[in-house]
Amino acid sequence: MQIDGKLIKEDGHDYLMEVLNLPDYYGKNLDALYDCLCEMEEEIELINPEDVDKDIIDTFKDASEENEFLKFEILY
Repeated sequence: MQIDGKLIKEDGHDYLMEVLNLPDYYGKNLDALYDCLCEMEEEIELINPEDVDKDIIDTFKDASEENEFLKFEILY
């Protein structure tokens, strides 16, 4: 699955909720994102990473280190 940094910048957590199919109770913050990512089995590729805050990228990286079933790659 690809996620677009430009769309994250524009719509933030609403975009992430939709594209990652996060649950309705998703709290729309980095802690909630981390929790959801740690429960996913997915390969995620981030395009346009220059448009994304470092904190969001770090959250994806940290979750992928914690969750062996989550693969995260940045495409430049």
